[in-house]
Amino acid sequence: MPAGVLFGLGAVGSTALLALLLSLWLLKTVRQLKRELRQLQNVATVQREPEPSASFSASLNRAERATVPAAPRVIPQADRYQYVEALATQGLDAGKIAAALQMAPAEVEQLLQLARLKQNVAGRR
Repeated sequence: MPAGVLFGLGAVGSTALLALLLSLWLLKTVRQLKRELRQLQNVATVQREPEPSASFSASLNRAERATVPAAPRVIPQADRYQYVEALATQGLDAGKIAAALQMAPAEVEQLLQLARLKQNVAGRR
């Protein structure tokens, strides 16, 4: 056989070998990707499954207990006037003071009027 023919057969053989190796690598990669896809689908399915009704009831009870508002703190009657007066001198209006001290706005207005009367009396002396 001439050398050119042998060289051509060698090139065809090495090309076929390369194609075979690439096919095997591609097959392995595709199998690995399919396996990972199944795992991801399993994870997604597990995350989407709803809780059983008994578990739902338990979590609802926990949520209701967690959202029960704390009892409002009670400010002693003697201190209310001082707190209202102090907040008013800082520039807060009756609505903001009422919200901050958890008092009725009408009560805060009344205490502010008393504070103004106190200032008028003190100014006359």
